[in-house]
Amino acid sequence: MSTIATSSDQSRSVAQLPFPFGPLLLAVLPNSGPVAGGNTVQLLGVGLSGATSVLFGTTPATIVSQDVLGLTVTVVVPANAAGTVPVTVTTGGGTSNSVSYTYVDPSTPAPPTATSIIPASGPVAGGTPFVITGTNLNGGTVTVNGVPATVLGGDPTGTLLFGTIPAGATAGNVPVVVTTAAGTTTVPGGYTYI
Repeated sequence: MSTIATSSDQSRSVAQLPFPFGPLLLAVLPNSGPVAGGNTVQLLGVGLSGATSVLFGTTPATIVSQDVLGLTVTVVVPANAAGTVPVTVTTGGGTSNSVSYTYVDPSTPAPPTATSIIPASGPVAGGTPFVITGTNLNGGTVTVNGVPATVLGGDPTGTLLFGTIPAGATAGNVPVVVTTAAGTTTVPGGYTYI
């Protein structure tokens, strides 16, 4: 007498079969997160069923769940220093290849960039109002040919700085430098005293 296997019986028998080549890790989604850890990520691959350990570098993650087909494992990411670490999964069939995961430190500000100063020229006497455009300009100070400019403020997104140009020594083109806690940047083209 023959019997018909149900789909749940088939799923169970597939899950019990070891993947012939050991676990294969394809991706970590998302592939970055905070240095504090605590975020949940999903590991995608083949032959991941029965995962016993997931390492982020040398630090074990907490396994939350895994699907019966061995295609996904959900884990809570452990804390680590900023930087990129290899992620591996260990099952009864062995240890997988590694996939990169990047820890990001949100307290480290990005360095500033400047794209332009408007206007790009003005009288040697100074006092000309200016706007510098760029990124990460929050809290920036400005020097024109080494002389501090008066910075009046900026926008909350860090893309603009407003102020007035200091007096210049002579007519000519001079460098304009923006400095923040994260570094310095030179405005392309500088400023021309006329």
